[in-house]
Amino acid sequence: MNYQLAEAVIATFRQEDPSTHHEALSKFNYRAWQGTYRWLDASGLALYLLNRLEVLGIQAAIPGPVLLRLQENAEDNQANTMHLFQEFMVINREFTRVGLCYANLKGFTLVPDAFREVGQRLQLDLDFLVDRSHIFQCQRTLERQGYLLTGEGPNVKEFKAGNGRLPSLKDLYKPKLQRCVEIHFDDVNGSAGRAFRHDRLARAGLRRWEDLELPILSDCDRFIALADHLFKHLKGEWTRASWILEYVNFVNVNEENYALWAEVRRCASESEETKLAIGVATRVSLQMFDIRRMPDALAWTIRELPPTVSLWLDRYGKKVVFARFPGTKLYLLLHWAMARDGIVGSREAKSPFPLHRPARITVKNPSSSLLVNLGKVLEEFRFFLFRLYFHLEQGCYYMLEAAHWKRSVAFLRKADPHQGELQIRSLDTLESKE
Repeated sequence: MNYQLAEAVIATFRQEDPSTHHEALSKFNYRAWQGTYRWLDASGLALYLLNRLEVLGIQAAIPGPVLLRLQENAEDNQANTMHLFQEFMVINREFTRVGLCYANLKGFTLVPDAFREVGQRLQLDLDFLVDRSHIFQCQRTLERQGYLLTGEGPNVKEFKAGNGRLPSLKDLYKPKLQRCVEIHFDDVNGSAGRAFRHDRLARAGLRRWEDLELPILSDCDRFIALADHLFKHLKGEWTRASWILEYVNFVNVNEENYALWAEVRRCASESEETKLAIGVATRVSLQMFDIRRMPDALAWTIRELPPTVSLWLDRYGKKVVFARFPGTKLYLLLHWAMARDGIVGSREAKSPFPLHRPARITVKNPSSSLLVNLGKVLEEFRFFLFRLYFHLEQGCYYMLEAAHWKRSVAFLRKADPHQGELQIRSLDTLESKE
């Protein structure tokens, strides 16, 4: 992977300066682009980059084969989006017919705030928020549509249907034989932040698609969901750069929506978890992209960040975003610091090396032929080796980095209490943009 090229790609989404971006991208040859394809696809930026090049009028800055690849990806993704939208409508019709209390999440609901057109974004699954009391009915409804439960956590269930094999990288943007749905449900017990999230269905609004008005989250809840989602992945192995870009786009599109930011400030004031998620999401966004005019509500969440969290973002934020897929284990250092600071909802991760096998990536089907089932076994084995290499490589890197990190945290706690202030941009700069 060519990290200088990755940085040049990120830079194109900042200031409107076509000549500068043309000059920067023109320095990289076809081989450099080939070595960066995997990151470009995994980061979710490939389709956004093509659109950005077209907006700036600098398509000639990249090698012809690279431009052709991006254009083919965009065409394939348009077909995939249409295929996924059809499934989106089928499931919504069924949920409406059986009377589920639910709302659509992410994906199509983020247009036009996070991205202008649905075909510009690589979307792999459908997400829904369902009232916890309707989970069983929801599962039965999906099973009638051919879906099987393939995984679950405290507040999520994953369902898959169709061909159980994962698409190859060359088919990433093409319509998928395997269909994936995630059902989310709020935890009604615990902190005020969780109680606040439980009210999201009551605050949901409607948006029309075709002949149906379908439930989506309110503007404030959609924004907070973006922050929560980004923060959740920063606390895990892999964070897509496109998620950060979509967060920035949402802020920029709504920069004059003062009612929205007043509501965001109120919600963040009532929930430490929400305030922390927004502060982290906003700060890492400032590291990677441009927020044209910083709302006061967001600048406030940055000022409220714990010093250790600010230190982790300063030291590792860019490393995490520019990491090769499937990511790093640097998030464990964030968990370690948060747990020792007693930050709400945090707990220290125990070990960089897991003691269990990875989750299944294929779906069992008793009616499949022996050859198909053998293919799935082989695919599971290849995935096991892939994960094993990741854990060994990144586990060793984590152990080396942990000693440096712990010394940095110890120094921070002994230093001036303002040591953790924003280093990317001073607060004076932030406040001048409010």
